[in-house]
Amino acid sequence: MTSILTSVPGNYFLNRTTSDLLALRSQFDRLSTQLSSGRVADTYAGLGLARSESLDARSILSALAGYDAAIANAKPRVELTSTSLAQISQSLGMVRTSLTSNATEVGTTAKLARAGLDSTIDALKRQFAGRYIFGGLDGGVPPVASADVLLDGDTSDPARPLAGLNILVSDQIKADQGAGTGRLTVATPTPGSVLVLEDADAGVRANFGFMLAGPPVASGAFAAISYSASAQEGAIPRFSQAPTATDHFRVVANQAGGGQKAYDLSGADLADISSAAKAASSLQTLIGSGKIASVQSATPPGLTASFANVSPPASFTINIASQPVAGDQVSIKLALHDGTATTLTLQAQRNAEAGSTTDFTIGVTPAATAQNFSDTLQRALNRASETALAASATVRATQDFFAGSSIPGLAPRRIQFSGPTPSYIQTPPESTVIWYKGETSATDPRATTTVRTGSTSTAAIGARANEEPIRAALTALAAVAVSDRGGAKAPMADRFKEFVARTGTLLSQKESLEGMSNEFGLASRGLSEAQEHNKSQRAIFQSELDGIENVSIEELVTRLVDTQNRLQASYQVTSMLSKLTLVNYLR
Repeated sequence: MTSILTSVPGNYFLNRTTSDLLALRSQFDRLSTQLSSGRVADTYAGLGLARSESLDARSILSALAGYDAAIANAKPRVELTSTSLAQISQSLGMVRTSLTSNATEVGTTAKLARAGLDSTIDALKRQFAGRYIFGGLDGGVPPVASADVLLDGDTSDPARPLAGLNILVSDQIKADQGAGTGRLTVATPTPGSVLVLEDADAGVRANFGFMLAGPPVASGAFAAISYSASAQEGAIPRFSQAPTATDHFRVVANQAGGGQKAYDLSGADLADISSAAKAASSLQTLIGSGKIASVQSATPPGLTASFANVSPPASFTINIASQPVAGDQVSIKLALHDGTATTLTLQAQRNAEAGSTTDFTIGVTPAATAQNFSDTLQRALNRASETALAASATVRATQDFFAGSSIPGLAPRRIQFSGPTPSYIQTPPESTVIWYKGETSATDPRATTTVRTGSTSTAAIGARANEEPIRAALTALAAVAVSDRGGAKAPMADRFKEFVARTGTLLSQKESLEGMSNEFGLASRGLSEAQEHNKSQRAIFQSELDGIENVSIEELVTRLVDTQNRLQASYQVTSMLSKLTLVNYLR
């Protein structure tokens, strides 16, 4: 027997009404929760399909917060770097002003330069967040030694004392001056004649002392001049073994137009390093028209260079066949290895002052005049050796000192006096202060510290104390700081004038330092612009996130009131229906 299910309409209506009431109640509760929290949902699941957009927006906002934190941390470092460079530039400017002021005494300027050197080193030792900002990648140690160590050396280890700048300057002056005439020989081979001869050793001529720049010039017919030039000779380089790409070596070459140029090279700079011979040939090709004066390297690769001594030294002879008249002159131009020149002008006088370096007495005979001329020339060379040559030697030694590096083979150039003539040591010993202690790679110094400022942008704000403008500034300040050492008062004043002429280029690094400061100024502006860009991006994505996760209070209140009214109406209808009976209906 099949049973027939009966449907009770009243039950269906009651169930449907109850379901609607529960739905309205759930909606009312949800809207109430949103009103109290201000958020669409408490979980990402509650956001529905919008949850992926919410997660993406939050990820971007988190990244922007990280970029801003990095920018906020980098800005003070950039400002500190700029301040340090400005401090160095100010020290250079003060010394340059002092050098060009006639009222400033030699000793005062030297003391001012020493103070500037101290100030510069202090600026280079500044730290940010516990790291030295001028050490490149190696910010854990002071990037430069103290001024006392730089100038006077380091004797903290008695078994291994390290020479400072003063020793290098003393050695360079000694090597340049020779017997006091700048490696030139003055002789009177015959009565009435004066002979001036360069050093016989090609290595000495290539590196030390004066060179004859050309034939002397006489203002009258009293002197017959003969001049013999010398072909500039270069040393022949040899490697004890083929260098590798990472082997370093230094080559100093005399330039055709005067002066010297230093090359700090590695095997990677040579066209062919497949053998020692081919590497040497590649080196000479790289130097071009320059003539090698000195070399140095570690072992390996064991770079050496020697002179064949095939060219005779330059010389001139002045024959005084007749008596000059008072006022007649002879001018002798001498070249120095820093590319400068000095001219000695000797004038004939009836009674020259004893010991004069510019005037010679007209003697009773031409032979006596020639002897007087020779004596004055000897004194003039001594004076030039103590002034122009000593100033040149001081600057050259200072440049060599600050060109020194901790890289094997690139220590400061040192001079040895163990042989018959001085020469540069070709395998530099570890006996000299290395002024720079930071990181020494060949990469861009700015890239040693980078800051991520955006998803596709970075700011490079690193620095090294061995950058060329800073190194030149240290060279200038240190050279002037030691300019008052030794010598009599009068030669010292003249030597100081020579310093003014030679340090002008180095002191002009003030502009180069300002160029570095401009780089950091641009970096600072870039950081600020990135910060503003991030701010606008944050506003966009925050607005998007708010639209996804947050609710509009006004709209929510309207919906809540509407839901509440509907819920109350439903309650009333349900209550009325629950009381409805046939009797009540019929009434």
